[in-house]
Amino acid sequence: MKRWVATILTLVFASAAMLPAVSAAPRHRDDRHDRQRQEYQRRPERRPHHNWSNPSFRHPNWRRNVHRDPLPFRWYEKRNRFAGPGYRMVPIRDRTWNNRFPGLRAYRWYDRADRGFWYRGHRITNAVMFYDNSDELVSVGFMHNGAFIFLRDDDNAFENRDSFFMAWWR
Repeated sequence: MKRWVATILTLVFASAAMLPAVSAAPRHRDDRHDRQRQEYQRRPERRPHHNWSNPSFRHPNWRRNVHRDPLPFRWYEKRNRFAGPGYRMVPIRDRTWNNRFPGLRAYRWYDRADRGFWYRGHRITNAVMFYDNSDELVSVGFMHNGAFIFLRDDDNAFENRDSFFMAWWR
C-alpha cells in the first residue's frame, strides 16, 4: 500500500512540476501573436492604389504572366524620385496611351546602358512608368521577348503582344 501511495504522490508532484511549463506555452503563443499583430499594424497598407476594374485592363489581349522578378522600384514612389543623374523621364503625350491605360499618366523612362534593372536575365533600360493622380508609381511596363510586360501594384503581371506596342517601341 505504501508503494502505491508513493507512486501516486510521485505522479502528482511530477505533474505539478510540469504544469507551469505547459501553461507557459499558450502565454508565449499569445505574446508572439500580439507582436505579429503590432508589426502588421505598423506596416504600410498593401492595397493597390489604382482601381484596375476598367474594361481596358481586362481586354482579351492581356494575358496573365505568372513570372515576377523583383523590381528596383517601390510602389507609390513619387515621380521626382527618378530625376537624378542617369535617369531620364519623358511624358508620353499620346491619346492612344491614355485610352489604353485610363486614369494613369505614362512616362517613358530611360536609364544608362550599364544600369537599369534585370528581368528574366535581360537588362531593361527602357520602360514606361505609370503614375496615378497622386503622382505615385502604380505600374511599370516594358518590352521583353516581343511582348509588353505590365507589372501592377496589385501584385499582378500581364503581357500583351498587340502590334500597337511593337510599333510604338521602335
